[in-house]
Amino acid sequence: MLPSVLVTCNSNAASIQPSETRQDWQDLEVITLDSQGNPTKTVYYSYDQLLTLPAVTVKTERDPNTNPPATYTGIYLSNLFEAFGADASLDVIGANRLDKYRQYYDRDYVARHRLILLLKFDDKVSDDWPQTEDRNMLGPYCVVHESFSPAEAIYGYVEQSRSMYGVVSLELTGFSQSLGRFTPKAERERSRSRKRPENRGRQL
Repeated sequence: MLPSVLVTCNSNAASIQPSETRQDWQDLEVITLDSQGNPTKTVYYSYDQLLTLPAVTVKTERDPNTNPPATYTGIYLSNLFEAFGADASLDVIGANRLDKYRQYYDRDYVARHRLILLLKFDDKVSDDWPQTEDRNMLGPYCVVHESFSPAEAIYGYVEQSRSMYGVVSLELTGFSQSLGRFTPKAERERSRSRKRPENRGRQL
């Protein structure tokens, strides 16, 4: 069953200006990386500013972090590239937690699964969000899917959901500085596997 979706807009969305310093614990840190993967700019957007951006409300049958059904209100990640003034060469958004865990989202994944930066959970601000099933904080921000259907399996790998709770900052970066760092090794492993004589001998 497809989720129920309501999109709302605010005409003042394009006018938000970031701060160079954090004013509140809930401010979202946004870091821009250069071609070497080094930070070149760090700014902060307040929660109230983010609420002025075009928002979407989605009802889901099951929240993967807490398990019961939930209503999400937030911003499509695909809209954040423009909202944050990202250069065209920056095609990946990275989400970071306090424990240094990081998840990357390229434009293709974002478009296919309609990712959302969560601002409200069941119409509640993050102070009132429930804990995850593992009793972790869901906020201050969370990345969720409007819907998730795994892509076709490739070399036995089935795509996994990349939802992310406890997000404190976002990175604007390029493919080669993020997901691309993991691609060459994987490709070499698959290439070696295909070239092994024992694998070819087992083919029917």
